[in-house]
Amino acid sequence: MGAHEHGPVELPGGPVDTEGRAVNEPLLAALTGAAVGGCTECVQRLLEEVAADPACVARLVEVTRLTAIRTNGGELPGYMTDDGDPSGPAVPEFKRLVRAVTAAEPVTVVCEQMTSAERRAAAGTAIEMLVGQLTVANSFGLDDSETLAEMCCAVAAMLVEWWFSKAPLARREFTEAWKKHAFGHREAGLPGDGTNALALLLGALLHHQARQDQVVVEDLRPLVFTRVLPTLESPEQAGAVLAAFVAPPHTDTVTVPIKRYARGNPEFLVELCRYLRSAIAVHVKDCPHGLRESGHACTLAHRGPALGQDAGPQVATPTPEEGMRVALPWIGFHEDEPAEDAPAGHDARHVWQINVDRIVLKRWDADAAHWNEAISEDSSISEPNYRHEVGLEPLCCPSCGSHGPFLAEGSWGDPLTLHCRCGVTTMSPLDAGPDDLGRRLLKRLILCEADPAYAARRLLAPLAEYRERERRNRESSWYRGPDEEAVTMARTVDQDSDDLVTTLTDALKPRLPKRHEGGTLTLLLLQILEALSAPVVRDSPDGQHLAEAVRDLLSDLKEESDRWAPTRAPVVDRLRTWQAEGGPQLWQDAWVRTLEMAQRYFARNRVGDGKIVDGCASVTLAQYLLAGEAGCGVDQVTSDDVRGLMRPGEGQEADRDPAPITHRWAEGLRALGHDLDAADDPVARLWQHLKADGPTGMFDEQREPALIVGLDLLLGERSFYRVHL
Repeated sequence: MGAHEHGPVELPGGPVDTEGRAVNEPLLAALTGAAVGGCTECVQRLLEEVAADPACVARLVEVTRLTAIRTNGGELPGYMTDDGDPSGPAVPEFKRLVRAVTAAEPVTVVCEQMTSAERRAAAGTAIEMLVGQLTVANSFGLDDSETLAEMCCAVAAMLVEWWFSKAPLARREFTEAWKKHAFGHREAGLPGDGTNALALLLGALLHHQARQDQVVVEDLRPLVFTRVLPTLESPEQAGAVLAAFVAPPHTDTVTVPIKRYARGNPEFLVELCRYLRSAIAVHVKDCPHGLRESGHACTLAHRGPALGQDAGPQVATPTPEEGMRVALPWIGFHEDEPAEDAPAGHDARHVWQINVDRIVLKRWDADAAHWNEAISEDSSISEPNYRHEVGLEPLCCPSCGSHGPFLAEGSWGDPLTLHCRCGVTTMSPLDAGPDDLGRRLLKRLILCEADPAYAARRLLAPLAEYRERERRNRESSWYRGPDEEAVTMARTVDQDSDDLVTTLTDALKPRLPKRHEGGTLTLLLLQILEALSAPVVRDSPDGQHLAEAVRDLLSDLKEESDRWAPTRAPVVDRLRTWQAEGGPQLWQDAWVRTLEMAQRYFARNRVGDGKIVDGCASVTLAQYLLAGEAGCGVDQVTSDDVRGLMRPGEGQEADRDPAPITHRWAEGLRALGHDLDAADDPVARLWQHLKADGPTGMFDEQREPALIVGLDLLLGERSFYRVHL
């Protein structure tokens, strides 16, 4: 009996599996102890008991697989997973279960679907391999160095984060797409903000590619990112690689839910593949080595510093012939396609060499966009201070930070080559598309070099577009005058000055070469000022035409601004104007009470479309009418009393007929002794204003008396304000 007394060897994992099924840990400990002790009799007996318990078989296979990963440099030997590999002792049933664990399938459920004999065979292979691995680990120890899988996942995570930092709009779009899965399928238990899902899939593909290309863990520099693009074009193939990927064991809390979710949701894999294709495309496009040749293979050796957030410029290896070259900054920058063709009189392949003091471009600012998004989501901010997301700024050398001068070089339609005095050449990729920033910018520089007046001529079209948008806006029912930016410009620019450049400079106070933010009109006028600052442009016929068009626009905006000036007056000031017209004491008492209410609710509001001031005036009229009929002071009139005048009892508020309402008010005012047609009676004059029809909303065509529209806004059932007297 003594020979059969084996000390138990406990296996990791706990008393239950990931599906919550109980695992007989003492039984597994006894089996492992017998196997380590070399007792065949006990092993065979205990294997029968283990085979009868699917959860025990699943745990035994999981531990054996995990031990194999740790003793084989983070990889699984082919004989443990490949049915076509006969080099090892593994039976097909064991391999099936190892593949299920790797793919994050519910292994206990898979075991339950197997026969007892199949589970017995799988458990026999598992315990045999486990003892062999434990012997190796006991003799040689475990290698704790970073594995190929870990390094590929780390590189993938850095690439994804680098991409999101370069393309904030892509991060925002992916975040919205991820929420659909993370919140719409809570049972999946998807972790994090989705970047780990992208990194896991890309890490699996990079690992697969590294093994195919025989890239070793000691040197990942030859790893080519673009080699994974064909697999990303096929989400099914990418899903198969992900399922077979032996992810680092310590990432199971992320790996398991993502693999399980991807297996049952094909559209999830489609989205991940689409975003990763974009990330790699941006990564390769920004590789300075790719500036020299089309089809360049971007490797980790080329782009490692960028992924590691190195603050220095990413440059290609210098050569005596070419000098240092850097990629043209392009994230957020915008340049329109020139409206004119190549200058006449020059050969199509003529190489232009153009000296420019500085190059001003329009750029979207990701930091400002993040600021605005944070403010919009903060309900505690009553007056949000939004920043302009678009601004003008000069292009700077990525190496020395200089804003010029530069030497631009190239033929019409070529990628841009820009030489800085520091010796660095800034280039577009040679295989850049027709809409590439550099190609468009070079065309603009060529047109201005051939005819300096083009700098003015190119701005006539956007100026005309602005005027046309303004004209269309004025025809809309929602229009309430020019926006604040246009009003400021129209009132600041000296209309009588003959020197447009000086007056624009005084009004705009340009901050170039620092970034100058602003709305559409501000940036357009700033571009015009930049063009007209050159005498050769300002004195040309096109420059004079542009200056005259600017004066016409500003004059028109000034007239329109003056016409709508009353709408910009504070609500309280407009109410005081009505109060100052006089009237009976009870009428004045009503105005005092209304103004107290307006100070509480509308101290910062302006007249705008007039609905708020009409509502306040109607409240005044209602107090006067009700107090006069009841023979009491206006302080006895409540908000509910005023609402009663809005609903005379004929049906619901939504389908009321305004005629009986206005008739009731008119009769009440006459009973108080007012001639409602009298021009010298302030009560009658206000009544004439409030009984006139106006639009009920901004976009619809329905009209009702201003009296009803105003009271609905302040006191209606669906009122945003719901004021109280």
